[in-house]
Amino acid sequence: MKKLTTLLAVLLAAVSLQARDQKVRDIDIELTLAHNGNAVIHERWDVDTGDRITEWYLVRKNLGDIRITDFKVYDEKGEMQDDGEWNVDRTREEKAGRYGIVHKDDGVELCWGVGEYGDRVFHTLYVMTRAVKSLNDCDMLHLQVVSPGLAAPPEHVRIKVAVYEERLDTANTRIWGFGFDGTSAFEEDGSVVFESAHAFDTEDSAIILLRFNKGFFTSPSVQERDFQEVLDKAMEGADFGDEKEQDPVAKGIAYFFTLVFMYFAFLRPFFRIFRDGGRSGLKLGFRPKKVDWWRDIPLKGDLGMANFILSRSGNEPPGGGMPLAVILRLIHKGYLQVSREIEGDPVLSFSNKPLDGLDNAAREMYYMLKASAGADKLLQDKEFSQWAIANASSVYDWYTRTMNDADTSLRTTGWYDAKKSALTPSGMTEASHLFGLKNFLSDFTLLDQREAFEAGLWKEYMVYGALFGITDRVIKQLKDIDPALFKETFPYEVQDIGSVVNSSRVLSGIIQKAIYRGSPDFSYSSGSSSGSSSSRGYGGSTSRGGGGGYSGGGRGGGGR
Repeated sequence: MKKLTTLLAVLLAAVSLQARDQKVRDIDIELTLAHNGNAVIHERWDVDTGDRITEWYLVRKNLGDIRITDFKVYDEKGEMQDDGEWNVDRTREEKAGRYGIVHKDDGVELCWGVGEYGDRVFHTLYVMTRAVKSLNDCDMLHLQVVSPGLAAPPEHVRIKVAVYEERLDTANTRIWGFGFDGTSAFEEDGSVVFESAHAFDTEDSAIILLRFNKGFFTSPSVQERDFQEVLDKAMEGADFGDEKEQDPVAKGIAYFFTLVFMYFAFLRPFFRIFRDGGRSGLKLGFRPKKVDWWRDIPLKGDLGMANFILSRSGNEPPGGGMPLAVILRLIHKGYLQVSREIEGDPVLSFSNKPLDGLDNAAREMYYMLKASAGADKLLQDKEFSQWAIANASSVYDWYTRTMNDADTSLRTTGWYDAKKSALTPSGMTEASHLFGLKNFLSDFTLLDQREAFEAGLWKEYMVYGALFGITDRVIKQLKDIDPALFKETFPYEVQDIGSVVNSSRVLSGIIQKAIYRGSPDFSYSSGSSSGSSSSRGYGGSTSRGGGGGYSGGGRGGGGR
């Protein structure tokens, strides 16, 4: 019996001496983006260190112009001690409670001592400067945030992306996740979350790609390329798994919801028009055609707010007037110039005038137009049409953003109550001025006495004529009132304002078609081959493959 007891003791001692492998239970990463394009990154690592390592490290390579600063590490006792340049060749005791960075030719390793073995939670904080890239047509974040080849593949990964003092939604952002099986989603708090569906394999990684509206950030990291080039590379080898064959029950459910969608999207609005006599959700509190003339520019000259009121009250012209109005304002303010560098009708070119004086809608419109121009930097209908078709979602985003910005501006000024979806009394007054201007522009040649008008005001009259859908009538009346002043106000090389407006109208028509084609409802209802919701950046499944072209990341990491 004594011998048996001794043998059991020896076996237990042998088991206790057997090395225990490390584990990574959870990685939770939060990226908070600043408007200058920097990313403040907080990583929480919930691990079992095992009993064979001395330190933990993260690989951050392929940085380009990105720099990592302000690196700190915390454990259960608080912040560890910063060693600066990290010495890998030390004992566990010498590394305990310390952290530092190993600088290499191709990047850095962020390191810290594990100290005591067992279940540990480590927090790292650091800044990646210039993480957001400014492309020709948008702003972009494309990072590998969890590397493949970790010493212990994580059992769960969650990545949250937020922007300081901004909300992310489908109006300003598109999202894609690569390298792992999981989901991506827009959250109610205005953030974006990527989350794994099951434990990682050794070769799994986490790559995030976010496309933001142009001008969302002011990053100094500028890349002369379009987002489509980035997306095409990232999509190589990608499979979001949303379009697999459904079983009969799933097909039946999908068919049912398709019918419901068709009813609410098309039939119900059609019936409501006849039932309500064309009334819409935004009540004006007055009859637009009965409003007295108003000769000044309403709503502080904000085209977005004016378009919001026209659209939501059911008074937007057929096809919409916002794109044409913005283009004409860009011309009148000198950001677009009339050129005859090629034969035929005049075309538009781009001036070198700083864009500081433009609002978001006009600035983003300028960037879209410029992105389509070829090497000659002339804005030609064919080139812009091709660009708009390929970037329909971007054009749709532009229009949606103008509406969201207008909603915010109207609420900020106290002119709109979003909860009631109604104008306030002061908002009704401003709206009456908008329709008063429309009535004035429709027939202001009926004035008994010719009045002296400022050239700048005439230009705005033409802009608002476009917004109201009465451009040609306004042009004719301006000519009739004072032909000499008209030529002085619009001194183009070709004294034919009609050609300029027609060219702008063609561009506006292209934009309207792109807005329609780029909407999620169009892609869903038309059976578009553009892909699933997740492959188009609206959230959903992530792809285990693809994601190429990212910054950051590398291979390896974990305990060593």
